[in-house]
Amino acid sequence: MKRFLWAVCLAGLFFAVLSVFFAHQDLEVKSSLKGEVTWTVEAGTEVSEGAELVRVATLTGEIAAARAPVDGTVAGLLVKPGEQIAAGTVVAKMMKNDQER
Repeated sequence: MKRFLWAVCLAGLFFAVLSVFFAHQDLEVKSSLKGEVTWTVEAGTEVSEGAELVRVATLTGEIAAARAPVDGTVAGLLVKPGEQIAAGTVVAKMMKNDQER
């Protein structure tokens, strides 16, 4: 019985550590379009889901190439204005806001 309780405690601790690890991982945000980057949001900015993170110039004009997938904070930008990017390029990293606040 003691071994069983010990195993249950260890399993609970293991899953608690895993949930903390995955809850605080950065999300990678990819560009949906190709073109020249014309604007980026500043790192550290809190954004709502759907907010523009990166804009590019295309043949038809300037348009959002990446939007925030969740409410959170922009942890870092991997592109800067003037750079050419392809669709699918990781352009930013975000930290998801905690649900418990």
